[in-house]
Amino acid sequence: MRGFTRSRKQDLSLRVACGSCWSHDPGVKRLLPLLLLVASSLSALAEWEWLSVELRDTDQQLTEKRLALKSLGEPMIGQTVPEFGVQHNMLLDAPPESPFIQVDLGESRAFETVAMVPAVVDFQSLTQAAYAFPPRYRLDVSDDENFATFTPLKVHLEVDTLLYGVAPVIVRTSGIKARYLRLTVPTMARVEGRWTFALSELLVLHGNRNIAIGTKVKHLQGSNLPPRWMPQNLTDGRSPLGPPIDRSSVPEYDALFAIQKPDVPQPWMQVDLGVDRVVEEIRLHPLHARQGADVPGFRFPSRFRVDVAKSASMQDAVTVYSIGDIDFPNPGNNPVTLAFSSVTGRYVRVTMLKSAREVDSFALSELEVYSGDENVAKGMSALSSGDRFREVMRPLSLLTDGHVSYGRLMELPHWLDQWELRQTLMRDIQSLEARVTTLRDTTQQRIVWLAVFTALIIGLLAFGAAIRSRRRQAKVQENLRNQLARDMHDEIGSNLAGIAVISELPMHDPEDWKEINRIAHETTDAMREVLWLVGARQESGIDLMEQLQRVAKRLLPNHAVTWKALATDLPSSWPVESSRQVFLFFKEALTNIQRHAKATQVNLSAQITGSVLELIIQDNGRGFEPAKAISGMGLGSLRERAKQLSGTFDLDSSHLGTTLTLRVPLAAKLRHSSF
Repeated sequence: MRGFTRSRKQDLSLRVACGSCWSHDPGVKRLLPLLLLVASSLSALAEWEWLSVELRDTDQQLTEKRLALKSLGEPMIGQTVPEFGVQHNMLLDAPPESPFIQVDLGESRAFETVAMVPAVVDFQSLTQAAYAFPPRYRLDVSDDENFATFTPLKVHLEVDTLLYGVAPVIVRTSGIKARYLRLTVPTMARVEGRWTFALSELLVLHGNRNIAIGTKVKHLQGSNLPPRWMPQNLTDGRSPLGPPIDRSSVPEYDALFAIQKPDVPQPWMQVDLGVDRVVEEIRLHPLHARQGADVPGFRFPSRFRVDVAKSASMQDAVTVYSIGDIDFPNPGNNPVTLAFSSVTGRYVRVTMLKSAREVDSFALSELEVYSGDENVAKGMSALSSGDRFREVMRPLSLLTDGHVSYGRLMELPHWLDQWELRQTLMRDIQSLEARVTTLRDTTQQRIVWLAVFTALIIGLLAFGAAIRSRRRQAKVQENLRNQLARDMHDEIGSNLAGIAVISELPMHDPEDWKEINRIAHETTDAMREVLWLVGARQESGIDLMEQLQRVAKRLLPNHAVTWKALATDLPSSWPVESSRQVFLFFKEALTNIQRHAKATQVNLSAQITGSVLELIIQDNGRGFEPAKAISGMGLGSLRERAKQLSGTFDLDSSHLGTTLTLRVPLAAKLRHSSF
């Protein structure tokens, strides 16, 4: 469509030919930017969660929960020993009677918390998953080994257990007292098409101590696959949860070393408690090497002895633990907890009897000594048989600084509280994530419906705009046809009639032939003007100034017409359509003078000032009041043409005459209007 914008009339004819091509309609074109803006806005709204207040609030809660979970730090999870825990034999069919595991505390004891730690079968896996945790179970306590009478602690039989990773299942007991704990499993886990269940560890807390360490475990039909699955693994203190630590505080050095020397064949480390203490429990924390290879239980002695003495010389030492005949299994990342009958002393010493893998040293990251519920060794003085020479010697305080290799030690109840908080946060996060997904889906559906509704409204507006635009164009065509009909009737028709009358008379006077020639030329000019107006001809010989002079001469034959200025430098790039609109403005103004002004003198001026074409039409007629002007005078049409040309129209009228001034910027584009 190279000539699509040649003239408004051609543009109209093309659009009429297109029929349903609304996108070319000026009214529709004005709506397209709005449509694109609304579409892009709706697209952006799909990402704006504040579109839904509930979604925004839920997402804020989700963010807060995630931050709270992150503040707890990453737990030290990892199966670092071959002792996985306890597992029931795998069965093809569910057993007729519910299997159980029973722990004997040795005597009736009070306790406040029970924690069941899920089993993990992957060594130091980055993605831990619980293995065969009982889906439904009940936990009961009794002082009767056969549970003729018992007290339920937790009954979980209605729905399957929902675990969050390998977080322990924690049961609060409110200080109940009992000797036996029994876990009954009426519904076992399904693993590879068989029925079974498994646990890694059972903790029973009284104060800050796990009183289940080393206690007897009864498990009928339990797997006995040493070292992985054995009943005693349930209370050996080894689990994938590792030591009870806060990983937000990591010490500079990971452990203290003691080395064999010629005069010290059995290296040792000891703690001075300051005064004699009743020692009830000792915890030895192995080194989890991080300054070098990542090895849990690195340099833990394979055989060792623990002594308690009142004197620094250890001459009165009482051996509270000794393993000298068989190798002690590497504890990995887990503390070695030694519980025994009360022993009084001030000094606690750990002596290596045999090193692991025949090396000449052993290492500990921390030595805890419990008297009642207090670790009385924390912050106390430490002593060692000596380490090898290093550029920077490791301080002896590493043994009692309250830190293990990867974090700060916590008391067991506080540690379980954090695990419980972690589970609560993970459960809330899971629930909020599901809620956010639902709300986001709902919000997006609303946005889709809003987009559909908005698109429908805009479509209706575009349809209405197209209808109105076509009606306006039809009106323009009708006005143009009427105008052309008038011109052809008034000018061409009358000229042809004049020629016909003259030709019927006897022509003896040469002036008659001159009159016929004049009328023929006038008719030719009028026809060229009509063709130019409709855009059918654009020959170079016709320009705006020439047309203005011709129409002034033709429309005002009985008036004294004076041209005070005539522009000769119209830019060649100025649109032909703009020239036509100026011409139509000029012609309509002269028609008004001819019909209504009763003027004898008309002064005309067309000049270019800067980049503005200024057209002035002045007559000495009787004038009029613009506010009371009759509709036939065409003032509205003149204003509309000036607006279409992006120009200004000024009118000054009095009893001395009327002045019309049209100013048109030559750089402005022609506007489409309803005229």
